[in-house]
Amino acid sequence: MRRFGLQAAMMLIALGAGTAVGGFYLGAAPHVPDVIRPPLDVSADADEVRVWGAWEVLAGYVPPGTGAVEIRCFRQAGLCVEAEANLLQHTEGEDLMAEARLYQVTAWSDGVVEAAQLTTQADCAQSRLEIRLGEQGARRSWRGIGACEADPGHARLVGDPL
Repeated sequence: MRRFGLQAAMMLIALGAGTAVGGFYLGAAPHVPDVIRPPLDVSADADEVRVWGAWEVLAGYVPPGTGAVEIRCFRQAGLCVEAEANLLQHTEGEDLMAEARLYQVTAWSDGVVEAAQLTTQADCAQSRLEIRLGEQGARRSWRGIGACEADPGHARLVGDPL
């Protein structure tokens, strides 16, 4: 009886090792961890608005990968800063793209903050932000400027649950 238990255990170990080694040598795809977007959060006090989430493009160019965004608006300075990152996972690894945009506040009330992106001659598109405090939401729209060709589009703020 004892001998049967030892043989069974050795067989299981051999099967497990063979499966692991076989998967490794046969080029099994590496496990790619799930990437979640930040939760949707819009918070404000009298002088500052903070937004977390990710853009869901409804019209225009949709970048590949999983994105995240943080926006901070400062009433006294009349400015908003948007930091956006996008993680693209593929068979060769991962690529991270990050971008920051500066906006001039055009309207600030108890319910809405609106801002227009400050651009230079090198920019091909200009974005506009609309943050709705009571609705816990935001929208970004963009259009081409200057001689550049850029497709217009818009996106709404979304987020994954914690």
